[in-house]
Amino acid sequence: MNKRDYDAIIIGSGLGGLACGATLAKTGKKVLVLEQHDLIGGCATCFKRKGMLIDAGLHEMDWGSEKTDMKHIVFKKLGLFEKITLVPLPSAWTVRVLDSKLESSGKEAKSPSDTDSKTQDFLIPHKSTKEALISYFPHEKKGLEKYFKKLHFQARLNYKFPFDMGFLEFFFAPLHTLSFLTLSALRQRKVGNMLDILIKDSKLKKILNINMAYYHYDAWKFNWNFHAIAQANYYHQGMYIKGGSQSLSNALADIIKENGGEVRAKCEVKEILLDDKKAIGVAFVDSTNSESKAKGEQKLFAEKIVANCDPRIVYEELLHTDTSKDYKAMQNFSAKTSLLSVYMVFDTNLSQKFLDMDYSTFCVDKEYFDKPFDRDNEDMLAQDIEKRGFVFVNYSKIDSGLSDREDRYFGVITTLSSYEEWENLSKEEYRAKKEHARKAFEARLEAFFPGIMAHCIHSEFATPKTIERYTRAKKGTPYGWDQDLEGFFARSAFKSKSVTNLYFASAFGFPGSGFTGALLSGYRTARKMLDPYFYPRRLSLCVLFGVAVSVLVIEGIGLVLG
Repeated sequence: MNKRDYDAIIIGSGLGGLACGATLAKTGKKVLVLEQHDLIGGCATCFKRKGMLIDAGLHEMDWGSEKTDMKHIVFKKLGLFEKITLVPLPSAWTVRVLDSKLESSGKEAKSPSDTDSKTQDFLIPHKSTKEALISYFPHEKKGLEKYFKKLHFQARLNYKFPFDMGFLEFFFAPLHTLSFLTLSALRQRKVGNMLDILIKDSKLKKILNINMAYYHYDAWKFNWNFHAIAQANYYHQGMYIKGGSQSLSNALADIIKENGGEVRAKCEVKEILLDDKKAIGVAFVDSTNSESKAKGEQKLFAEKIVANCDPRIVYEELLHTDTSKDYKAMQNFSAKTSLLSVYMVFDTNLSQKFLDMDYSTFCVDKEYFDKPFDRDNEDMLAQDIEKRGFVFVNYSKIDSGLSDREDRYFGVITTLSSYEEWENLSKEEYRAKKEHARKAFEARLEAFFPGIMAHCIHSEFATPKTIERYTRAKKGTPYGWDQDLEGFFARSAFKSKSVTNLYFASAFGFPGSGFTGALLSGYRTARKMLDPYFYPRRLSLCVLFGVAVSVLVIEGIGLVLG
């Protein structure tokens, strides 16, 4: 039997892996995190350009109340509030609609509210979101009241994991939570269908679904549960992390290291070592220096192995055994939702130059905005790449901490894409397509904010293939499996069915994707690793408690009647 070097070795340093490692380390477990890239964090990283930091992934993080957002619990337990600074965003976002016909005719714009203007803005505030939308669409008041009621109800159901509930809270969970969650999972409602039921106005439905790129590409495949929880929390408050998403990754890594663990970059795992069907360690190549690299593969052993990477990598590349039980389950999932981004550096503070520019502005053409909200128009990947609506994030609106210079400001264009749109191209074709698309989006940004490109001193274009190259996620999906279905069966299991002591913690797992989903997935996996008998023990106590209460009630009734 090989000696054990660690209690847990985690493959990958995305937020799921780091949250899992931090949770384990806080309980005294000896943890090692191995990351193949030279930056830790997966999609939660920052890289340098033109003397400032560029945030690779984070635009904003949904931040609900303690009654609807379990990140409060996770952040408190890990001590993250003491390590990062959350910067409140000024609004949820603004939706800007451009009449390209007026724009192309050269007609001078007046105020955004004028019908003759090239643009029309819909400012979506935090907390008073419902009231603002009713003011824009007074004829939809009843529908909006129902919509927000359903958002809050769905978010309230998902406020806490069972192992964070008190005993009585857990005992009564079947009444106040579990039955409703079961019903929701059985119904499997889709965003398109729900908006059709609640809202009549197509423009309002488009606004309510404006940030679908954060979750999915098709409103009629996107599950209502994921939409409702995130939107409820976004509308309550959006946050940015000062210093960028790298600050969050570094904070989690610091928690691991402060509690006796290690986080190593440039260490690529080549194989998960097995003893029969039991994971016992990893073989990896350390590229931190030439001497280590010359040694070739090194081996380390642990009681448990956690994969923070794409589970397809684990089963197709890292395991040399029969994993058909696990692999068959993945055949039911799709992973098509990805992104393209134009990272841009400006030499002026955009918030001072463009006084009406929000932190997040969703830019759509009037031609699309006037179309019906239906299956034909709400599959974004069916639209031409260069005509898709996009979000422009203006980081100069807040104290982002990304630059110490007064002449460097960051902005980014982001919209949906898929790997299939960029594969099967030669290097020359790929570069040409990227360059053409970059220029097209820059021209569209100029149309929405005339004069902005005169201040852009650097821009670079990232596709799903870029995401795949840096994160290794197959087909460059930062979101894991598409969020078509809700429930445990709709995501990868937290534990392998074929190999014992092999766990998973990433956006591919439950509860879902995005920064929030990955963090919660890592935390949940760690809690299940630490207390595998929580459910049978707690259920046994509930049965005993229920029997005892029943006996006392019956005896009390007997005494009264006797």
